[in-house]
Amino acid sequence: MKRFSCILVEDDAIAIDMLEDYINRKHELILKGVGTELSEVKQLLESIDPSIIFLDLIIPPGESKGFHYGEISNKSFIILTSAIPLHLYKGPLPKGPIFELPKPISYERFSTCVEQVILELKNQNCE
Repeated sequence: MKRFSCILVEDDAIAIDMLEDYINRKHELILKGVGTELSEVKQLLESIDPSIIFLDLIIPPGESKGFHYGEISNKSFIILTSAIPLHLYKGPLPKGPIFELPKPISYERFSTCVEQVILELKNQNCE
């Protein structure tokens, strides 16, 4: 079975624990890193080429040196895990395919969304 690497970008400890649990339940996923500040996201992306990024839209910048979500490669599938609806967010967005999974997130909704992304990834790899 093919496993897809992912990273989690979230600053809320409870949400991190919950999403780590959800990710670990999906045998097709392997969590490679967690970032709680934009500066950590930049470092994660430099060392990991994730298939999926679970992304909260609002996190502290840290020492980001100007890094923003618009700089994320379009190779990764993005699953937005934010309490802010995408249509209300005014900041830069990643270029990759974006799926919205608004908070609060149940495991059932998480699983449905992830299955859709995995299907897209598998189709992409077959082309």
